[in-house]
Order: sequence, then structure tokens, then C-alpha cells
Amino acid sequence: MRRSGLVIVAVLFFVYEQIAFSQWMTQNGGLVPALTHAWETLRRDPMVFMAWNDMAVFTAVVLVWLWRDLKASKRPVWWWPATLLLGCPALLVYLARRPGDA
Repeated sequence: MRRSGLVIVAVLFFVYEQIAFSQWMTQNGGLVPALTHAWETLRRDPMVFMAWNDMAVFTAVVLVWLWRDLKASKRPVWWWPATLLLGCPALLVYLARRPGDA
């Protein structure tokens, strides 16, 4: 049950990310203006900058753990780039499919 719950959460989270990305692009008028807005927000708001730094450190820790877990369990290394590119949804599916966890 926990495994299927993780997959459902991963799918819902992926859909949420796609909707949020689409809204972000629409509100900012395309990729370049959206990235410009994000950069200006990072420079202007110290709390947003701190949150991004925190997320970067957390992401690095998770990716190091994932790499070591992949090597130790001899699972396919494509989970690493999938998690890097897709984020939490890929990681949740990985955890749902991890052998030995119930």
C-alpha cells in the first residue's frame, strides 16, 4: 500500500509541477522573461535567496545519497539523472520501487 501511495503522490506532484511551470511561463510571457524575473527576485529578496540555497544543499545531499544507494543496491544509474532532471516525482517512484522496503 505504501508503494502505490508513493507512486500516486509522485504522479500528483508531477502534474502540480507542470501546472505551476505553465502558469509561471504564462505570467511572465515566456522563458527568458520568466528567468529574468526569477533572477531579479533572487537578487532582491534575501529570504528567497536563502531558500534557494537551502534547496540546493538539500538536493546535493539527496543526490549523493541516491548515487551511493544505486551503487550499493546495483540498481540502474539512470535513476540519478532522472531525479536530477525531474526532481521529487522521480525520487518518490525510486523509493516506491526500492527493494526491501515495504
